[in-house]
Amino acid sequence: METKTKLEEQFRDGTTKMPTIDADKFARQFEDAADKAMSKSKIVEIRFVGVEFDYTKVKIGEESVNRTIAEGFQPFRDIVTDSGLVMIMVKRDETSCPI
Repeated sequence: METKTKLEEQFRDGTTKMPTIDADKFARQFEDAADKAMSKSKIVEIRFVGVEFDYTKVKIGEESVNRTIAEGFQPFRDIVTDSGLVMIMVKRDETSCPI
């Protein structure tokens, strides 16, 4: 009953009060989420590079992947196919993503 009357008083006053422990926890969670959002970089460009596992063509795929890495792309994901794989390469923005 006592809790109910405290809540009623807070609503009548037009303010709600959060316990200090909960407020600190909420503030920390908000700061962590903001830090994560600020540290994520945006993908600027995406490129799909195919690598065939044929003896004569695998070297071409290697060179394509190495050239793409030299241009500033990073491996993001690879998809295995029947004849080899497709590398999904991304170039990210150097600056942090603003909120």
